[in-house]
Amino acid sequence: MKHLKFIISTLLVLSLIFSCSSKKKLRIMHWGGQQEIATISKILADLKKEKGIDADQDRAPSGNPYMEKVLTQIAGGSPPDVLFVEVNNFKEFALRGILEDLTPYLTNDKTINIKDYYPEIIDRFTIDGKLYVIPRDIAPICVVYYNKKIFDEAGVPYPTDDWDWNKFLEIAKKLVKKDTKGNIIQFGYLDEWPIWEVWAYTNGGRLVDDVKHPTKCVMDSKETIEGIQFRSDLIHKYKVMPLPAQIVYSGTFDASGMFMSGKVAMFYSGIWKTPFFREIKGFDWDVVMFPKGPKGERKFPTGGSGYAIVKQSKYKKEAWEIVKRLSGEQGQKDLAAIGLLQPAIKKLAESPVFLDGIPKHKDIVLKAVPDIIFYPFYEKWEEINVSYTAPALDKVWNNKEKAEKAMKELVPVINKNFFK
Repeated sequence: MKHLKFIISTLLVLSLIFSCSSKKKLRIMHWGGQQEIATISKILADLKKEKGIDADQDRAPSGNPYMEKVLTQIAGGSPPDVLFVEVNNFKEFALRGILEDLTPYLTNDKTINIKDYYPEIIDRFTIDGKLYVIPRDIAPICVVYYNKKIFDEAGVPYPTDDWDWNKFLEIAKKLVKKDTKGNIIQFGYLDEWPIWEVWAYTNGGRLVDDVKHPTKCVMDSKETIEGIQFRSDLIHKYKVMPLPAQIVYSGTFDASGMFMSGKVAMFYSGIWKTPFFREIKGFDWDVVMFPKGPKGERKFPTGGSGYAIVKQSKYKKEAWEIVKRLSGEQGQKDLAAIGLLQPAIKKLAESPVFLDGIPKHKDIVLKAVPDIIFYPFYEKWEEINVSYTAPALDKVWNNKEKAEKAMKELVPVINKNFFK
């Protein structure tokens, strides 16, 4: 009898061990600040409670570090199950065959209706009729944040959405402050270098001939050159913007600290900066749409992101539930509540869930959606940016070359090496 009890006890223990070891543990790869991480943790905890799906968060800094970590994990046979994808790295993930086609999931699951989403972001994540990412947000980079205290002290009226480059420059000049030695201690304007394209776009310029099917680079057009030169002139001719060496970055291309500390009066970025600015006590700020170009044109670079299933995942059914929760209505509500994003579901973006709270005029991003321009859908565009465009533009931003010379030399090289 004792021997039988021992066998039964042993079997029970082994059963428990096997049961624990066979539990599915999924992994989500993404990046984000502490508020975003905390919000996603809560979303995942709720999902675990409701459906028993357990998932951990894995993170890496955005940009190349993120891409490298994901590709290394996949090559090593330990891929994440769910992948956070934005409109620019999507092309590389998709063209490498890393992402699962989500179209069949949508066909069999009616809890998500793609028609509820902004068609612009759905189109970006679609290739040959197959949707690979369920978007959580769309992000027109059209926002000029401004420090109301600085405007008030200078006696300058707050900017309005009908302003243009000339009015912008007039205002920026009035907001520059110098010390007794003539050194500038407060600048009128600052943007974050990777989104310089808005100056070309609002002047009628473009990067390539066709965003979705590019066949040549057109950054040597008169309109693009003028836009680039105007940005350089803000630094060197008009001195309303700091020199590249004077810009203090608190992270990868994150110069928002200079705005938060009162060293610049106006700061151009996306609506995703909102959570950081909200945390500063006594900081009075608002937003206005980026100024129109000389001919009245408004076009904006754009972000936007969502979640995808990695094709190598062993738990695609569970991964789909995670994607639905994060990019579905509830997930977008939770992330919009902290001010992080403009929901990809149009009715949520137009609702108090997003529009309530500061900044008062955040509805500008809704108006900007029809005027967004995505980066070229070309797998080597990042290589072009890093290895070719950035070095050429560095010369312009540092006043070592005029925009015309830099672009006229750059574009033929790009077209020869990439668009034969």
